[in-house]
Amino acid sequence: MKRKISIAISGIGNRALPKNKKKAFWSGWLTQINKSNKYNLVAVHDISNRQLKRVVNSKLLNSHQVYNNFDKLLKKEKLDAILICNPARFHYEYIRKSLKNNLHVLVEKPLVSSFKEAVALSKSKKKKNISVIQNWRTKDVGRIIRKFILSGKIGHVGQIFFRYIRNRENSSYPSYIYNEKFPALYAMGIHHLDLFRYILSDEIKKVNGSFFKPKWSLYSSSTGFNLHLVTKKNTFINYTSTFSSLSNITNQESLIINGSKGSLINESNWFEPPLFFQKKNSSIKKNLTAHIKKTSIKDQYNISDKTILENFYEIVLKRGKPICSFQDAFHTIKLLEHCKKACVNKREVKVTP
Repeated sequence: MKRKISIAISGIGNRALPKNKKKAFWSGWLTQINKSNKYNLVAVHDISNRQLKRVVNSKLLNSHQVYNNFDKLLKKEKLDAILICNPARFHYEYIRKSLKNNLHVLVEKPLVSSFKEAVALSKSKKKKNISVIQNWRTKDVGRIIRKFILSGKIGHVGQIFFRYIRNRENSSYPSYIYNEKFPALYAMGIHHLDLFRYILSDEIKKVNGSFFKPKWSLYSSSTGFNLHLVTKKNTFINYTSTFSSLSNITNQESLIINGSKGSLINESNWFEPPLFFQKKNSSIKKNLTAHIKKTSIKDQYNISDKTILENFYEIVLKRGKPICSFQDAFHTIKLLEHCKKACVNKREVKVTP
């Protein structure tokens, strides 16, 4: 009989417990953990009693298993691990307290809200207990791209073109959303920059960039950016992104990877299939994801979430390595800070080792 891991969740927003199950892009962490034969969900935490009430009303947990005080949760419950999916500004404090209580930590991206906080965490002797959720690594397209590139079938990757266009100018969102600093960079750039590093198994050595924001934007900070990145192996990445589209573009994401032997192409909303490979000087596209049956946005998120939870289980039992470790996430946070610096100062920035 498998040993079950006792886990709690901090942060009961849409990611943990979807507010509209029919329209949600995922089943949510509470459902995923409850379905697993590897975990016991013993408690949840949120500073909002309204969010905690949703958990009780859903009958996933009882009223004595919900907490609006994080310290009280840690003191009262006997835990092996904690899943942190609050807004990023809370991550550092909750990770630090969890490590102090000898817990394994699974945290939603971004790891923390600033490079300064990441540096502070790097000094912890228990940082190896941290795993970071990076869904673009564990969706089928990300997994297949990495394997394909590392196999050499695409040849040397010379250039990548990536475009992200999203309508996030929605007045019904909570007010704190509009005060986020450089939201496109921190909310989605953290996914995409991590993805580039992951699929290439390479690091960025320098970056140029600029921010922008259209007049109609509700945000206090710039909502778009243009980045030009160069890796150590001389792959050139052109990456543009905006949260300020006023229409819902059919495909939010457009990815083209040009290699010396051919190109990989993915047009999607949330990095779902299909993924095509087109050989050099050929007009024929081969669907590398033709064998995958579950291709919807929700199915792909659920596959990804399940993979992450299974990996985290092995880590807690000291039987595996994290898909995205603290050190890995640290490098992406550092890269993100260099991208911000390049955009703010409008000049080339070298990424320090």
